[in-house]
Parts: sequence; C-alpha cells; structure tokens
Amino acid sequence: MNKKFSLKQIFDSRGFSAFTATLMAIIIGLVFGYIVMVIASPENAWLGFSSILTGGMKKIGDVFYYATPILMTGLSVGFAFKMGLFNIGASGQYTMGMFCAMYVGFMFDLPDGIHWIVCVLAGMLGGMLWGIFPGFFKAFLNVNEVITAIMFNYIGMYLVDMLVTGNPSMYDSVRARTQYLPETAKIPSLGIEGSNVSIAIVFGILIAILLYIILNMTTFGYELKATGFNKEACHYAGMNGKRNIVVTMVIAGALSGLGGAFAILAPTTIAGSSVTYEPINVIAANGFNGIAVALLGNSSPLGIIFSSIFISYIQRGGTLSALYGYKPEIIDIVIAVIIYFSSFSMIMGGALAKFVNRFTKNQAKVNVNAESPVLPEEGKEE
Repeated sequence: MNKKFSLKQIFDSRGFSAFTATLMAIIIGLVFGYIVMVIASPENAWLGFSSILTGGMKKIGDVFYYATPILMTGLSVGFAFKMGLFNIGASGQYTMGMFCAMYVGFMFDLPDGIHWIVCVLAGMLGGMLWGIFPGFFKAFLNVNEVITAIMFNYIGMYLVDMLVTGNPSMYDSVRARTQYLPETAKIPSLGIEGSNVSIAIVFGILIAILLYIILNMTTFGYELKATGFNKEACHYAGMNGKRNIVVTMVIAGALSGLGGAFAILAPTTIAGSSVTYEPINVIAANGFNGIAVALLGNSSPLGIIFSSIFISYIQRGGTLSALYGYKPEIIDIVIAVIIYFSSFSMIMGGALAKFVNRFTKNQAKVNVNAESPVLPEEGKEE
C-alpha cells in the first residue's frame, strides 16, 4: 500500500529541522554582519555587504581551494561527533599531516605521477598518528579527549616548527618559511584559471559521500553511532566501545591529515613556486574552522560539503569588503554569529517546524468547516 504524501512528515523530520535551523542561523548571521557594517561605516555598508554576498562568484576557484582543507577538517570533527567525541585536536592532526606530506615531497625523489600520491598518503598517516593518542587515552585511561587533543595541538605545532626550521632541505632561513616543493609533489590542478584549486576537492567530496554511506548503510557505522548515543548499552550489546573510540579518532585524524596535505600540495599560478609553510608558532586556523563547518553542517558528511563551500564563499567575499574600507575580520564576526546560532539548531528548527504544523492544522480546520454543511439538530426545524 502506497503511503500518502504528507507535508507534516517532512516538517516533522529531523532533516527539515536541521536544514531550517542552519538557514535561519545563516540569515541571522548575515543580518547581524550588515548591522555591524552600518555602525562601522554607514555610507559603504550596502556595497561592503554586497561584496560578501556576491564576491565569491568572482573567485570561484579560490572558493573551492580554501574549501578543501576545511571540508576535510569538518569531516574529521563531524565524524567524531557521531561517536560522541569532540575532536578539538583537528588543528594538530592537520599540521602533522601537512608536515608529513612536505617531508615526503622534499626528501623523497619519486617518479612523476606517483610522488604526489605518496605525499598525500604520508599526510593521511601523519594525521592518523596524531589521532591515535587522544583516542587511546580516552578509551583505556578515560581521559577526556578535549584535554589531550588540545595539548596535542600545541605539541604538534611546536614539534613541526622545530623539525621544519632544523631541516635546511625544507626551510629557507632568508624568507623564514619552507622552500618551494618540487613540481612532482603537487596535486594536479583542477584547471580553473588563476586559482590554486586542485583535484583534491573532488577527492574530498568523494570521501564525504563514502563516510555518509559508511555511517548510514553499514554495521560498522551503526555501531559507531550507537556507541555515541549510549556507550553502556552498546557494551552490554556486545559492541567493543574501546576499539570504536580508538578507530574513530584514527579515522578523524586521517581526515584532518588529508586536509593538511591537500592544502600544502596545491598547485600555484606562478611557475616554479608552491604553497609554503611559515613556522610562526600559531595553531592552524583550518582545524578550528572545521569545527564551525561541522556544526553548520549538523555533522552530516553531505551537509559538511555544502557548509564548507559556504564558509569559504563568504570568506572570499569578505576579503573584497576591504575595498570599501572594512577590515577582513568583519567576516569572522559574521561566521561567529552564524555558528553561535547553529548551536541552537534543534531548538530553532523544532520551533519553526511546530509553527508550520500549527499553521497547516489551522488551515485544514478552516477548509473542513468551509466544506462541511451545518446540519440542524434532530427534532428541530430549520
């Protein structure tokens, strides 16, 4: 028997609540950003705000390039969320993956077509290595993963900076940054003129789709999500919770490590140059941007694809607002407000769904009353 199509089922669905909550958070964030612009410089507010909304279209290649690493760190954070873990260590895993990719790029002389692949795999392994520690401490010593992950962010940052500056084959002391990577170590370009975007964005989207399939269509994914909901119940059901915690953090680390590799191995528009790393003892921002992307995408791999592109899009537009006298940091305010309201996602989405349901019910009652004739009571004349 075919089920009758019902708008109520759509409005009551979790996906609708998540979508509407995200949409509302974006609208509120943009409105708040516009208000800040009006306060800062009323005469240029609309021009600056328009650059945020449309500027990304002028730099579409850069939008995809900058979206690639935060897509990977967003997937890393979102995947851990599904397990009930907060992978705040994505920055350290990202940095370690970047370093391992660079190390293979500089120190290994491999054939064309193979070199960049080995560099990417090295970046993934570096992130996995940095993801094992928080997972192990959480699973076997019951140490909160937030504490260990934060500590490993700093350990990874200082360790990488020390290793880079101590290696003359990698570090250029005159420019205070790494040397240019060889051409064989760079990921092939996607072919968008005037941008650094590579085929890594395609790999990132495919990985997101694969994660969605694993989480929603496999026993392994079911176990991970079930463990995240209730560890004790899963233990009594025969699931290995400790193993799942370690495996989850290893996979999350691998995703962040890939983000670092994709960022540093990107092609450039200037012949003979490459993306470089500057050891300035600052934790990688892309790891924390990944948290924002995961929250905005409701930790869904497919949602994270769109949220990473959106965040990158408004960031690129935000850089153009400087032409009208605004600081680029204005876009950080907009993103912060969006993420702040995204944290109330289920409340906002649920409230909107209830409003729509109440409106549709009232409308249905009006229609029924209009169509149904009023019959006289028995024993009374009309």
